[in-house]
Amino acid sequence: MRRLVRREVVTAGPRPRLEVETGRAVAGWWPRVVLLVLATAFTGAALQTTGLAPSFVGGTAVALGTATAFLPAPPVPHVLVLLGGLLLIVEGDGPFDPIVFALLPLGHLVLRAAWWADHVPPDARAELRAVLPDLRRVVVLQAALLVVALGVQAVTAREVSSAVATALGGVVVLGLVLLVTPRD
Repeated sequence: MRRLVRREVVTAGPRPRLEVETGRAVAGWWPRVVLLVLATAFTGAALQTTGLAPSFVGGTAVALGTATAFLPAPPVPHVLVLLGGLLLIVEGDGPFDPIVFALLPLGHLVLRAAWWADHVPPDARAELRAVLPDLRRVVVLQAALLVVALGVQAVTAREVSSAVATALGGVVVLGLVLLVTPRD
């Protein structure tokens, strides 16, 4: 047998006031601006190896940078970095192209800026206390990967034993894993 339940009507009252104090913050549209600049620079640097007309390179870089800034969700920036790497493989000079010294940090920074642009809405704000630890991590990782890139350049410049080349290759793979591992 069902019990009869008496329901009370609750009328809407005034909303409670909520005050939140935040520290210094960055506007939410800044990560998108930074992503636009970085993605354009990355695309331009990657296309420099092709020998195409500078006006075409510049236009394509701006178009792809803009698309990445407006669509910062994971597939778009990752495809941009993948295409830059494929261009380097197809059009690069020799076993180690010096443009890697520009593409490696730019590609990593594009992915980090895309993460922030995707997670912070344009009309929101991100506290510096949340942004600074990530920036520190980026600086440490960039320095480590630059050392690895310099090591790879040294290995490709002269003859070394296969054991050294294998160890350096393992460090490179570890660096790539650190770059693409999600931290959410």
